[in-house]
Amino acid sequence: MSAVEARAALLAAELRRDWQQVCRHLSTAAETDLGSGAAAHALVALSLDHAYQAFETILLRLERGLGLPERQGAWWHAELLDAAAMELAGIRPALLDHSAALQWRQVMAFRHFLRHAYAVDLDPRKLASNVAALDAAVRATEQPLDCVIKSLEGRPDC
Repeated sequence: MSAVEARAALLAAELRRDWQQVCRHLSTAAETDLGSGAAAHALVALSLDHAYQAFETILLRLERGLGLPERQGAWWHAELLDAAAMELAGIRPALLDHSAALQWRQVMAFRHFLRHAYAVDLDPRKLASNVAALDAAVRATEQPLDCVIKSLEGRPDC
């Protein structure tokens, strides 16, 4: 195995692990009864936060793995997500369609709210809306991301 193949295999393994984290946090959020009070609301909110963080880690790993410059500035989170919705000709396909990008953006906006709204009660309806957005985003992202990972593993069967 060449050094390039080894780096690609390592990247693929890291992406798979990060995706499992996204799915695990989605599962926790989806299975939590929002009618059971503030502790459940906090668990769902943190699960949404952690799911998006794992997804953002995937996007960052891919960019670094492709040798793209590191993002900087106040809007780098949004730019990273926007870039994932674009094809990089000859490098990788778009990871997200327009609908999935909007769903991920909703979850990203919730994460921003959560990290800056320290003394706010969490609205269970908004939490449920964000869990639904995460679920839709995950379902729409799973196949394109799997294709990228398979390509890194030398199995471009998509």
